[in-house]
Amino acid sequence: MSIFKDVYPVPMKFLNYIENKIMAHNTQKNEHDIDGRVITVTPPKQISEKYTKRTLIMEVFQGERRQEVPFTFSNAHMDCLKDIKDGDWVNIQYQLGGNRGKGEGEPRWFAENVGVNCIKG
Repeated sequence: MSIFKDVYPVPMKFLNYIENKIMAHNTQKNEHDIDGRVITVTPPKQISEKYTKRTLIMEVFQGERRQEVPFTFSNAHMDCLKDIKDGDWVNIQYQLGGNRGKGEGEPRWFAENVGVNCIKG
């Protein structure tokens, strides 16, 4: 019986496949990369004693649609941004991140593109 059966409305055969894949490696593949043009990189922002972050905003294109997508780089991952300037073409390696908000009322979820590396093109 799948632990996901009440969460995802998809065929049980697919849920069993995904569950077995995740459980076998105790993880899911979460590595992505994308090319685009840098719009801006924010200055470092210290959130806590152990956590500092910078956000790179990248212009990407989906067909004729232009998107402005934020990528958050934190702590040691910020080093790759030191030579990146507005207008540069880059390849960003990232992971998808997210969490559930901690507020009252309707549940809310927040997604984040977590930057791992940024390579100037």
